[in-house]
Amino acid sequence: MRRLTALIGLVLVASACGGNDTPAGSGSFPDGAFAFSASSNLAVGTERLLVAVANPDGSRLASPTISVTISVWLEGREDQPQELPGDFTWAIPDVSGLYRATFQFDQAGLWEVRVTPQDAAPLADFTVQVNPDATTPGVGDPAPLSNTPVVADHPIAEISSDPDPDPRFYELSVKDAVTSGRPTVVVFSTPKFCQTAICGPTLDRVKEIADDHPDVNFVHVEIYTNLDDPATLELVPAVVEWGLPSEPWVFVVDGSGIVTARFEGVVTPEEISAALAG
Repeated sequence: MRRLTALIGLVLVASACGGNDTPAGSGSFPDGAFAFSASSNLAVGTERLLVAVANPDGSRLASPTISVTISVWLEGREDQPQELPGDFTWAIPDVSGLYRATFQFDQAGLWEVRVTPQDAAPLADFTVQVNPDATTPGVGDPAPLSNTPVVADHPIAEISSDPDPDPRFYELSVKDAVTSGRPTVVVFSTPKFCQTAICGPTLDRVKEIADDHPDVNFVHVEIYTNLDDPATLELVPAVVEWGLPSEPWVFVVDGSGIVTARFEGVVTPEEISAALAG
């Protein structure tokens, strides 16, 4: 049995456990709260950083009632920080969430990250690794032409663990979608076997906007085969071809087959629609 293993899986499962101990309307986190990265594949360039906040016991704390600022700087460049507001995003609606901000990482190496709640002292700094290149296709790269299964050849239950699948997401293979001349949204997720617990919510967010974009192809790629036997799960070839270190992932591809946006983990319908708008 082959499964994806990545830090983000541990991060999000841990941060989804337990209750949110932050008082409603509070502008800061309790003593002992700490922040850490929920992004596993940062590379040089423009990157979207996801940040989780938790209690010492791992229970989640990120909250829409608490505003935070996220600062990043390359180790040794403490005098050149980038600072942006962290946008709160539900990972699992009304259960757990993360903060996100998009930064320019101009060099590979270790970068320091600081999360500062509104009207409160910063949480302890932590580091993230920025690599020279991402393992997945980046913005500007051609989308891999993966021959993923389609509903014309397989029952949906064989190719998707979504309990409420949208048949439109299985009409085209990735290869046929990205060579069709139309924009495409590709969602890699496994709602039933997700290590991060957010595959289902992320796929649902993409399904929400399908009707608003009738000229866009939507393709869901299930992470595993042998869905009827959890003991024998195997990664589908497309996961390897796209270099995925974790799940879920969402990619936006333009009509010429070039990746124009990529989202690891949590993504909002607004982010996807903005990427499609170009």
